[in-house]
Amino acid sequence: MKDKLQAPIDHDRVEESIIDGVAGSVVVDMKSTTATTTRTVPEVSAISKELLVGNDAQNAILPDSAFVRFSWEYLKEIIRENKLEFLCRMPSDLRKYLVWKTKVVKDYGSVANFVLFERLKWGPDEDLAKPISTELFEVRDDYRILMNDFPYGFEDGIIHLVVWTKNPIPKAQTESLTADIIPEVRQKIQIFVDTICDRLGMDSDDILWFKNWAALQSVSEIDHFHVLLNKPPADDGGIEKLHWLLVDDDDIRKKWAAVDSRLR
Repeated sequence: MKDKLQAPIDHDRVEESIIDGVAGSVVVDMKSTTATTTRTVPEVSAISKELLVGNDAQNAILPDSAFVRFSWEYLKEIIRENKLEFLCRMPSDLRKYLVWKTKVVKDYGSVANFVLFERLKWGPDEDLAKPISTELFEVRDDYRILMNDFPYGFEDGIIHLVVWTKNPIPKAQTESLTADIIPEVRQKIQIFVDTICDRLGMDSDDILWFKNWAALQSVSEIDHFHVLLNKPPADDGGIEKLHWLLVDDDDIRKKWAAVDSRLR
């Protein structure tokens, strides 16, 4: 357990380097997380400049060797202290995500449209996106559980799911940019996550969930929260249970075949 939460950058391993074997020297101030490029990196040059803001502007030009993967214990600490701004992708995964996002925005107008039409299959007919029930998790068609296509930089064995819901998830009435979910809804989500835990036969310590604040969400137009599984069971039908949990994901068998091989 770290004494103090900090961004996952190993400054001792950050130096003038070639990012993943492509041209583009990285110059980093060892006492901070600030980095600048002296030449254009091909992967980064394909990314819309407006996407390179905040932590992404820094992380996108770092080598993977400078990134410390999030351990399960550290994730528990981050979520407990609501320091969600520390969660981020591996630099190489971030670059792939930003290039993908640039193309999706060009083709679909927004990432939300892509998720709505292609991943959730809740569009383009507006009626498909309307909840059947006014209550969260009352009706199976009002939510979907999918694999995160671009998970954060976790240690191996940590699986990243996203629960998308047609119902709004109310947050506390406050001007705070980090406003939390109201207690009643938090309890309802916890019960839902506990049900996942029970069905997978997992210990409650091996499942976490969180909902990013609006400022941290890449798809703020559709309510969702994240569920993390720490080494879900790969035997005694564990993978089949996960298949059942994610029945709405068209590519689930291919994805979980890869998960199965990593867990064994």
